[in-house]
Amino acid sequence: MYKLVPGILLAAAIAAQPLHAETPASSPAQVQPDNEELLLSSLRHLRENRVDSALQDLRTLTSQQPDFRLAQLIYADLMTARGAPLTDVGRNRAIDDKQLHGLISEAKARLLIEQEKPAPDMVPASMIQLAPSQKYAIVMDTRLRRLFVFENVMGVPKLIKDYYASYGRGGVGKERQGDLKTPLGVYFVTGRFLDENLPERYGTGALPLNYPNRWDERLGRTGNGIWVHGSPFETYSRPPEASEGCISLSNVDFTELDGLVDIRNTPVLVGYNVRWMKRSDWLAQQASYRGLVENWRVDWESLDNDRYLSHYSTDYKNGSWDYKRFASHKRRVNSGKKYIKVDVDQLSLFTYPDQPDLLVATFRQSYKSSNYKGDSMKRQYWVLEDDGWKIAYEGNPGRGKP
Repeated sequence: MYKLVPGILLAAAIAAQPLHAETPASSPAQVQPDNEELLLSSLRHLRENRVDSALQDLRTLTSQQPDFRLAQLIYADLMTARGAPLTDVGRNRAIDDKQLHGLISEAKARLLIEQEKPAPDMVPASMIQLAPSQKYAIVMDTRLRRLFVFENVMGVPKLIKDYYASYGRGGVGKERQGDLKTPLGVYFVTGRFLDENLPERYGTGALPLNYPNRWDERLGRTGNGIWVHGSPFETYSRPPEASEGCISLSNVDFTELDGLVDIRNTPVLVGYNVRWMKRSDWLAQQASYRGLVENWRVDWESLDNDRYLSHYSTDYKNGSWDYKRFASHKRRVNSGKKYIKVDVDQLSLFTYPDQPDLLVATFRQSYKSSNYKGDSMKRQYWVLEDDGWKIAYEGNPGRGKP
């Protein structure tokens, strides 16, 4: 007979959310279930009052991952309810209300993905187009507390991994230094920090992001040091809102992710409520977005300044020039050219997950005219205005003046 104790098994999380049917047991030839699979299996067993089966899963889990605090709490509570002496794993149950609340939130988040994990043929609507050189892309859905990894398979994103992930203690929508929030938008990995060069709280390494990006700077957002990184070495995972604004994975998961990421070329899309669409519908929308850049390119080559400038917002700002100064400069420069030839390569297109009327285009531009030629990387921010999509920012992808 089991008597459940206060906080037992994070009952509120279990009772509030239905679980999927139990997955078939693995055959001896299959890979051993990972930590999250074991945790979810134990929660399924508990939902069905199969406590002995849950204990078996938790015993295995806490043995192979002793620092998994959520698993330890559930296992220890079960053993207490059973009236049996606690094992070494469950003995240290000292936990305050704040920690308990965090673990309950973690359990709810891990259960939520079981209900809402996208089907294999679904693609994030905001991932419009990956450049051929972008082998992988990352999407962080902060509502699901889940980080999704996509492989670029001949231009089509294929979901290959997803991980439970934490974000900022202050929530999402970063605006200023010290607000402990995680920014929402389209970002890119800019480098890699190894664990031996970091404080222990960052775990096995870190991938810095380009926050504040050009659009953040335009809006006056402040702060820095937004990374994707591991967890403190004394714990396996963290509550959903646990960092100072970064995205945090378990060290095991971060190490796996780090092996995939190409620094300076991996997009990271962060949204609160990522919208998914069928692959067929996703492919259909690509042409219209690509057409924006193609029409801009063709109209630039036409030497018709009115056609070319019609692609730019009157609210255009590039950090140095507003629209009036930019337009005057372009009219003056283009008037002295006999021809202009522009090639666009390695084009990537992403809308902001929570702001689909904001589009980020990045590409390698090869420019040649009757009196100048040069190659450069360019980033444009397009906004959807009453009369269509317009370029509100154009310049190099990095920081500083374009």
